[in-house]
Amino acid sequence: MPAHSTIADRLLQGDRNVAAELATSLLKPQRDNLVERPWGGDKLGAFKSLSVPANRRFGESFEISADDGDDEARLHPSVLELNDGSTITLPALLAVHADALLGEEFVRLYGRRFPLLPKLLDVAELLSVQAHPAGNTEVYVIVDADRDATIRLGFAVDIDAAAWVAKLNDARRDQQRLLELLGADSAEEVQAVLKDWLARRSARPAELEKALVEQLHDAKWADAENLLHKLHDTYWAVLDSLNAVPVKAGDVIYNSNPPRVVAASGKAASAEVHALGNPEGRSVFALEIRRPGPTFRAWDNVRFPLRKLDIENALEAVNLAATRPEDFIVAPKQVRPGVSRSVDCEYFRLEHLEPTARLTVEVPASAPHCLHSIAGSVSVWRGEQQIGTVERGESAFVPAGVGAYRIAAERAPAAVIRVTLPPYVD
Repeated sequence: MPAHSTIADRLLQGDRNVAAELATSLLKPQRDNLVERPWGGDKLGAFKSLSVPANRRFGESFEISADDGDDEARLHPSVLELNDGSTITLPALLAVHADALLGEEFVRLYGRRFPLLPKLLDVAELLSVQAHPAGNTEVYVIVDADRDATIRLGFAVDIDAAAWVAKLNDARRDQQRLLELLGADSAEEVQAVLKDWLARRSARPAELEKALVEQLHDAKWADAENLLHKLHDTYWAVLDSLNAVPVKAGDVIYNSNPPRVVAASGKAASAEVHALGNPEGRSVFALEIRRPGPTFRAWDNVRFPLRKLDIENALEAVNLAATRPEDFIVAPKQVRPGVSRSVDCEYFRLEHLEPTARLTVEVPASAPHCLHSIAGSVSVWRGEQQIGTVERGESAFVPAGVGAYRIAAERAPAAVIRVTLPPYVD
């Protein structure tokens, strides 16, 4: 092997000794894995201690991304910086050294990947109405939220799928027709005009005549007015069909069918229909934990430019029976000093680790998992050796070879979310 080979080169060439050393280390991806979204805000950079342009709207960061079977994860893989400054993506590393880093049993169960896709979300505007395939649930740990912030989660009334498919398809055609009337190249301008207007329940199309009439060219204002009226009605009909779940810092929201729904269906628990954020623009900042997999967008809240919808698959994937906000709010329960557990399902387990100046949190040996610091700073110790630190806004991947470890607070108050996969170790 050439003397100038980097650590990344040696890993990609199959060097087992280097991989074995990594398997006992805390692996921290670079924290700048940010993605711009039309609904994003301005909190991610500061939370992760990054310098980002003030005019860019970052909506999410991919914290641990190592599953090339997922379209988003493949586009935004986690990148590890090694001791010599060379870099390697976590998917590429696992493709060569999964047995060392994940363990044979984990590879047998999950393959040469990490089957979770945790993200930080900075939601400044209402997201689209979404669904996921059967068997996919997700959880939102609310890190921060504006006063009186809400998210939309689960249907508040029983839904007739055929009627809603027809309604949303009609609205999509109305949206396309409006864009044609105003000019296909005017999507960004239309969005700027409509965004705040749509979010007011009492708004009327006449308020927009002055702003839009010059763009109509040969079309009549009456045509646009009729379309705007119908789109405003659909915007609010969709929102009113969903539960408005109040959220505040510290809340844990588990997006999963309530037990009564699971019992009635006889199927595995799945995520309910959801639209994170709210029409009032009250900010929600959260850690989202979910499995990799597709997202079906049922409705985009009359957003321009038009984005792809998958209405039929979305409504086929979700529970159509009414739910309640309280179905989704979870209270963490202490399992031992400094450790609480909020979600314990067949797909993942969430534990809340809160070391203090006087309390070190002991973590038993378990399968590979991830850590996410949402407050303060902690150091991680394997025996008498410090194997890393995790500061607010940072995440870490814990390989199989780390075994048992302990977490000590370096800057209080410290709060770390630990996410593990079955089989669990208590």
